[in-house]
Amino acid sequence: MANDHHIDEQTTSTEKDARLYVPINDAENIEVSVKTSTSKEYCFSKFPGEDHFHLLMHGEIYVTNGHEMYCLDCAIRQGFLTKDRLNWQHQKK
Repeated sequence: MANDHHIDEQTTSTEKDARLYVPINDAENIEVSVKTSTSKEYCFSKFPGEDHFHLLMHGEIYVTNGHEMYCLDCAIRQGFLTKDRLNWQHQKK
C-alpha cells in the first residue's frame, strides 16, 4: 500500500511537469523567444478546424523556425517542441 502512494505521487508530478524540449535533431534550427513588441504578428500555423491564423500576444513565448513564428501549441503540434523528456532516445534512426 505504501508503494501505491509513491506511484500516485510520481504520476501526479509527471502530469504537472510543464517543461518543453526541442527535439535533439532540430535544436540548431529552433529559437525560443518572448514577444516583447505590440506589433501584430501571427502564428505561421492555423489551429485544426480553423481557417484563420491567430495572433501572437505581447509577452507570449513563441518558437521560430527560420522566419516562421509559432505559438507553443502549434510548435508542439508541428513537432518543433515536445513534452517527451527522453525524446533523444525515441528518435527514429
